[in-house]
Amino acid sequence: MGKSGRKIKNHEIILCILVLAVIAAGLLLPETGNLVLLDEFCDVAVIWIVCIYVIVRVLRNRTALPFSGRAAGVAAVIVCIAVALWFSKDIGLDLAAGPQTATLTDIQLSKAQAHTGIFSHHYYLTGSDNNGVTLRAEITGEEYSRLPQGGTVTIEYYEHTRRIVKVY
Repeated sequence: MGKSGRKIKNHEIILCILVLAVIAAGLLLPETGNLVLLDEFCDVAVIWIVCIYVIVRVLRNRTALPFSGRAAGVAAVIVCIAVALWFSKDIGLDLAAGPQTATLTDIQLSKAQAHTGIFSHHYYLTGSDNNGVTLRAEITGEEYSRLPQGGTVTIEYYEHTRRIVKVY
């Protein structure tokens, strides 16, 4: 039995390392603070990298495929572009608008445990702003312990990604 399939190219290995590095950076960045949009950017960057890889593969193989394969390739490119833009829209809007300040009343704190191991605890702050809009955002464990249940708190946050920069 001989070798079958194609070999993994060096650029594909580099791409995998890049994706893993971006994922690791996203896991290490804090949930709140000045770097919250960088954490969001890491999430979006993984999606863009994968979409660009798929698009490049489709474009490289477009002449070797029958018409139905080319049509599927065009559909894959359109889906990739739509997905990448959809996941990028919130961070783009937040970069354009900047952080907002809101005073939340009757705040509720909650804790959730995910199914994973190391990064399994997530803490959330939920409250209503002056317009009656309910905001739910992830906070750190330290903020979870410090904030009073049912109280009032002022936060600086990004509206579209719902990421908190600072809790006053």
